[in-house]
Amino acid sequence: MDDFFKGKAFLVTGASAGIGRSIAKLLSENGAFVAIMARSKTRLEDLSREKEGTFLVQPGDVTLKEDCENAVRAAVDTFGKLDGLIQNAGVSMRARASETKVQIYQDLMAVNFFSMVYLFEAALPHIEKTRGHIAAVSSMMGKYSTQERSGYNASKHALQGFMDSIRIELMNKGIHVMVASPGFVQTDNTINALTEDGTPYGRMDRMHAKGLTPDKTAQIILHGLKHRKRDVFPAGPREKFGLFLSKFAPGLLDRALLRSKVK
Repeated sequence: MDDFFKGKAFLVTGASAGIGRSIAKLLSENGAFVAIMARSKTRLEDLSREKEGTFLVQPGDVTLKEDCENAVRAAVDTFGKLDGLIQNAGVSMRARASETKVQIYQDLMAVNFFSMVYLFEAALPHIEKTRGHIAAVSSMMGKYSTQERSGYNASKHALQGFMDSIRIELMNKGIHVMVASPGFVQTDNTINALTEDGTPYGRMDRMHAKGLTPDKTAQIILHGLKHRKRDVFPAGPREKFGLFLSKFAPGLLDRALLRSKVK
């Protein structure tokens, strides 16, 4: 990726595993300074030891406004600036809406949506100075919806709407706003997904096991940042065809999803 990221400072959330970890590693490999945020201090420290580069380990919970503010402050204090925010932390669900407790919806919105609001508020004054990047890792489920993901879909649609709005608001300030909408990726996303009572789903879905690797997903996301893309879609042809159908034949997509059960 040439020297585009060299010397730039980024904050990456959800960096202890999966896509976030791969993004942080790839940024570091390309010469960026990277503040890595997640709840697990041990996993973050493992990453900082695993890869040569400049990492700032910042344990924290993205559902807590104070933790988000602290992560941004620590990154700026350490690196002297902030060129980019990549909000990747997220949690999914596997449950029918009619059987899901309201608390599950609140938990999903806290992680997948309100975290972005907290981080945006804290990071914006610094990113205005660098005319940098604000990116969110959403999902194809932020573009169209399927069954047994009602709360997850709702949170990702909310995230998409928020990002689309701030993109327009910041357009004249030179700030790049991008949404990455992955399809199936080989992460623990489904294993950690919440069921109707909040217990983990506990297994990887078949389609996720066949999906893109986190490293490939990270490459697509950073390519999008470099070229200041509006949206990127790290996904296979199946999910991209679903996006096409959602725009031009939504009824057909509904019937196809009902048959496939997207497992």
